[in-house]
Amino acid sequence: MQHVHALGHIDDTLAKKLDQAWGAPDDWAACGWHWTQLDEVRAAINRKVTGDAALSPLAWFFRVVGMAQALPLTRVLVLGCGAGRVEREVMQQGWAREVVAIDLSAKVLEVARAEATGLHGIGYFQADMNCLPIGDGPFQPAAFDAVLGVSSVHHCAELECLYQRLGVLLRPGGFLFLDEYVGPDRFQWPDAQLRHLNRLAGLLPTHMMSTLQGEYRSCFRAPSVAEVIAVDPSEAVRSSDLLSLLGAYFVDVMVRPYGGAILHLLLAHTAQNFVGEKAAPYLHSVMAAEDELYRSGQLQHHFACAIARRPG
Repeated sequence: MQHVHALGHIDDTLAKKLDQAWGAPDDWAACGWHWTQLDEVRAAINRKVTGDAALSPLAWFFRVVGMAQALPLTRVLVLGCGAGRVEREVMQQGWAREVVAIDLSAKVLEVARAEATGLHGIGYFQADMNCLPIGDGPFQPAAFDAVLGVSSVHHCAELECLYQRLGVLLRPGGFLFLDEYVGPDRFQWPDAQLRHLNRLAGLLPTHMMSTLQGEYRSCFRAPSVAEVIAVDPSEAVRSSDLLSLLGAYFVDVMVRPYGGAILHLLLAHTAQNFVGEKAAPYLHSVMAAEDELYRSGQLQHHFACAIARRPG
């Protein structure tokens, strides 16, 4: 049964595909943890983005906003909310009075709404960020003080249309926050990156590279474009354009890259093996190796946070 209100044009074929890919968040962890589930990795990301190991990128964003205007904000839009972690944190921290959260997957929206039980001020809608429905429901011009895109906007094919419409939906001077994968489109990682990745993986004990289901991860490769599309046709569709286009639509653009070219892949489904005192030297070594590869210009950052503002 459809419970979430749909706004604007919905590509039913794509929506059903996203239901399959993202509609059951509990299944995502079946093989193991991911890189950002490790406390030390999150602390390192925080330092790179905010300068403070204890200050998350989202909290940093609202600290920046709070220096320009009083909090809580009146209304915030969350793009591609998934299971709803971002809007719940916004409301729990008192950063906004109201949040509008959208996703194209009606199935995951039901999960998010259930997780938000007891929290007031969150509205869930099925909508497509490729063609935000301006004039429909809460999507009125200048209706939002801020827009948040966390692990979602790299799924947008029509970035120009998205950014143009966000400029309409944001009030003059309103804020955009992104925390996104910005690496190669469709995960077409370059050979040099994969060589570094496989060398590091080969130095680790076998048990460190095993998933919860007993699969040994080695010989990393880039998936084919067809393989990526088969799972999610929107995955990293124009991720490499995400940051470069911001300046054409927004002002005061501030970008903070935070790595991930090695750790994102190396620790996928294996991060649980890097917890504890015995595993700490291995984790510290791979984190240091990735950082050195950035410093020496041998790697490009695959993840970044950005803050920008609507002119006005």
